[in-house]
Amino acid sequence: MSQQKELSRYLGLLTPKREGKDEKQAAVDTAREEFRNVPLVWWDVKHHMTDMNAGFQQYAVMGKALNDEATGNPLPVLLNTNAPWSAFLCGSQGSGKSHALSCMLENCLLDHPNIGKNPRPLAGLVFHYDRSQGSDICEAAYLCSKVPTKVLVSASNIGKLKERYGALARQCGTSIEVEALELHVSHLDTERIKLLMAVGKSGEMPLYMNVVKKILREMALETGGMGNFCYTKFTNRLEDAGFSDMQSAPLDQRLNLLESFVDVQPRDSITRVQGKTVRKKNIRNRNRTKADPDIFATKPGTLTIIDLTDSVVDEDSACALFDICLSIFLSQTACGKIIALDEAHNYMGERSVAAENFTERLLKSIREQRHQGARVVIATQEPSINTRLIDLCNITMVHRCTSPAWYSVLKNHLAALRGQDTQDVFDTIVQLKTGESLLFCPTAAIGIDTMSHKIVSMNTEYVKFRTRSRVTADGGRSKLADGN
Repeated sequence: MSQQKELSRYLGLLTPKREGKDEKQAAVDTAREEFRNVPLVWWDVKHHMTDMNAGFQQYAVMGKALNDEATGNPLPVLLNTNAPWSAFLCGSQGSGKSHALSCMLENCLLDHPNIGKNPRPLAGLVFHYDRSQGSDICEAAYLCSKVPTKVLVSASNIGKLKERYGALARQCGTSIEVEALELHVSHLDTERIKLLMAVGKSGEMPLYMNVVKKILREMALETGGMGNFCYTKFTNRLEDAGFSDMQSAPLDQRLNLLESFVDVQPRDSITRVQGKTVRKKNIRNRNRTKADPDIFATKPGTLTIIDLTDSVVDEDSACALFDICLSIFLSQTACGKIIALDEAHNYMGERSVAAENFTERLLKSIREQRHQGARVVIATQEPSINTRLIDLCNITMVHRCTSPAWYSVLKNHLAALRGQDTQDVFDTIVQLKTGESLLFCPTAAIGIDTMSHKIVSMNTEYVKFRTRSRVTADGGRSKLADGN
């Protein structure tokens, strides 16, 4: 008898709580809870759930499923902007991935009646770096036509980028704020110093790093991990460490990078003249602006772009700085957030320490997206930048590409492609038009089982999809030889 009583206590925890509800009502409640968190919702599902008093209040049109056109009834597919999600967008240049990224930003930042309902807009952060150092700027900046937009750039390239973004804004009939990226000294801590100091090829530890780590550890022990990081004390201890010339050169390079983006007193210059040490005091460049400690405490419905395109900033350095800016943004922005990587292959393609660290930060943000209130979007030409990003993203949009190698990467990381005829699917991808994609989203709500009242998910299927038109200015058109 005692065994039976014990068993009955445990069984109560193994049975779903219905609280006096019948099976139908319990199914509706389950569908309602599931519905709140799905990333994409087909119009019929939204309509059905609204009739059952289970609709959501924050959503926007993302596009339409092209297989619906065969029925003569193409209805909107909605992006749930209330719940956190993550998206991976890939495809060749000009295939429409940046357009899809901009539409996702519009959906999250704008409250526009033509695209949906967004009573609580998010704050947006976009990372951009042009490895070719060409005239291209971040396409997301065209949102400035309807979204307050600020661009943070390298102080050593602010003149050129201010002209380019200013011309873009005038083309849109508005203005755009372009400022130098100046981090405050209070943003420095042990982890961020290590990020900037350890830039290099994956698997290679700079010769000076063991000493740097030892100094950082000693400083942390002295303060018990409390209080602000003292940069002057750190550089004084580095000076006393007695580095060789082989160690000092790359170390100075990293410290120069740090001082060019952080509002700190520059180190003194030390040279040897006729066997004597000569010290020269350096002052901060007069053209540098004073740093704002709350630089990333951004407001809802605004967009911040960090564009580190600069001939003196390499992709590894850009990655390390993006990593630091992302961590500050996550800690300072209180409202919901959308984080986007524009043309990510330009700075995450190499297997470097900085790229790996930044990838880990992104993966952590995706894993903890519900706790951080974050949506993460990665747009890249190369799906191979880091396949773990594909594995964790809720949404994958594959735009036109012609590389069998890229398709092989996707096939190994998207469950819906397992067991499919490889050539048929690849042919479909090659033939996609601009703005079209194959959409993979296992948890997307694509229908309702009217008998059981359960949501029908996409699961291991995929659909051919077309992204909607933009409501902000569209700057993604190709530049042709005839000037059109």
